[in-house]
Order: sequence, then C-alpha cells, then structure tokens
Amino acid sequence: MSDRFRRACLVVAVVVGCAYSAFQILHDVRVPVQLLPGVAARVNGHPIDADSVNRTVAGMDARVRRSETAARHDVLSRMIDEELLVQHALDSGAAETNPEVRAALVRSAITRVNSEAAAEPISEPGLTAYFNAHKEAYAVPASFDVTALYFEPNAGSGADATSPGHGQPVGAIGARSRAAAARAAIEAGAPVEQVANSADPLPFSSPREHVSPRTLANYFGPGLADAVGHLAVGHTTEVTQLGNGLVFIYLNNKTLGEIPSLASVRELVAADALRDRQEQALEALLASLRQAAHVELATASR
Repeated sequence: MSDRFRRACLVVAVVVGCAYSAFQILHDVRVPVQLLPGVAARVNGHPIDADSVNRTVAGMDARVRRSETAARHDVLSRMIDEELLVQHALDSGAAETNPEVRAALVRSAITRVNSEAAAEPISEPGLTAYFNAHKEAYAVPASFDVTALYFEPNAGSGADATSPGHGQPVGAIGARSRAAAARAAIEAGAPVEQVANSADPLPFSSPREHVSPRTLANYFGPGLADAVGHLAVGHTTEVTQLGNGLVFIYLNNKTLGEIPSLASVRELVAADALRDRQEQALEALLASLRQAAHVELATASR
C-alpha cells in the first residue's frame, strides 16, 4: 500500500468523522426558521397557531405571570410538548385501540363541523323557508273550557247487591242511569250548571278553563281527550268509565290552535334552523367519507 493511498484514506476518515460530529451537534440545536404568518412553531411539520398561544397567555392570571415574554415561552413550550404527545399517541395506535381517545376524536370532529356550519348566520330567506316548512311544529295547541260530570255508585245501595238477570251491582246501574239522564238533559238544552248539581264530586280537582289536550289526557285518558277535541261547543262526550265511577265531559267553549307569526318565535326558529343545518352538514360529511372509504363487512353468520 503506497503512502499516497494511506494519506487519502486518512483524509477521508477525518472528513467523515468531522461531518458525523457536526451532525450530532446540530441535531439537538433548534435553528430558528422563517414560518408563515400566524404560526408560532412547527412540530414535525404540524403548525401551532400563534393566536392560540396569545389567547392562552392573555387568559393567565397576571399574578403568576413573570412577564409577557416568559409567559409566552412557557405556553409555547407546553403546547409543543402537548403536540409531541399527541403525535406519539397517534403513532402508537391509541386512536385505534383506546375508546376514550376515539370518543374524543369523534366529539372533536362533530364540534368542528358544527362550528363551521354556524360560522354564517341563517339568511332571512332561509329562516322564512325553514319556518314555512316546519310551521306546524310551532303551532299553539287548542284549549278547552270544560265541565266534567262524575257519577259514583251509591254506597248505600250495597256493593254486593245485584240487579236480577243482569249480574251488575245495583249501585253501578244507578250511576249509569243517573249519568245517562244527566247527559240527555244537557243535550236537550238544560243548563249544565243546573245538571251538575246532581253529579257527584270528582275524586280529584278537575281542570276547567284553558285546558290543553295533553292535560285532558292526563286527567281523563287519551280517549276522552280525543273525543273532546271532536266535540262541538254545547255538547257532551259519551259516558265513560273513570275509576269506580262514570264520567262525561261537557264542552263550554274552545279556542282553536293557531300558528304564530315568525316574528313571535324568531329566536326559537333560528336555533332550530341552525341545528338542522349542522345535522345536514354532518350527514353530508359522513356521506362523502363513506363514498371515499373502502368498507368491508363480515358475512352474517347463519
């Protein structure tokens, strides 16, 4: 081996050693670079928003803040650590195996879609169109002014006494005949206040004025409430069993349900329209994701 060759090998070894040492030294040095406006740092290519840093610093308690520069440095350092941990979790497969991480990612995706959908207010034509398409949902329900007449079997008749050939308690038959007679008198034109004197007290305090269909159903059952809804003013329902007794309802008056003006329910309609827009945006996103995805389903076991 010639001296010239040995000298050449020595020079190459020195150059390679110096280059490797320089690489190790520079590897741990964070060299400032020119980032895009609004970017405070970039971690493995992922930007950290400067506005997020500024908002966090501004929200810190002034008593624990040494200085604006120091606080900003601490916040940015913490965000860099957070980003490194997030990237590590994603690289380690936590998003695929950890239920909590997956749920958080789903919530974050939905929140982002909702925020984007809410970025622009509902236009006036859009609000009007939504209200016209769903106006029945905002309708004020009908209300009724009613008188309930209740007839209870007469305890004095004996609960065990029965009418020959019928097998029904005498008291029950008496209650039914009294109810039928009272209803016939009202339908014939007798004042309901006068006829009501022959009725028995209800076992509960009955609603009378401005009664909604739902309230009627709660007190007397949905069948009787529906019957009242179809009554003409001044008429009665059929006699119906209620607990141990019998009841029918006289309709004194009723106020028909009506659809309010958009102006009177504007805030409610705007909130509903925005929620509808957000739901449609999420459905559109999922539809596009499904179309782009390759989904394989297991064959159903038989």
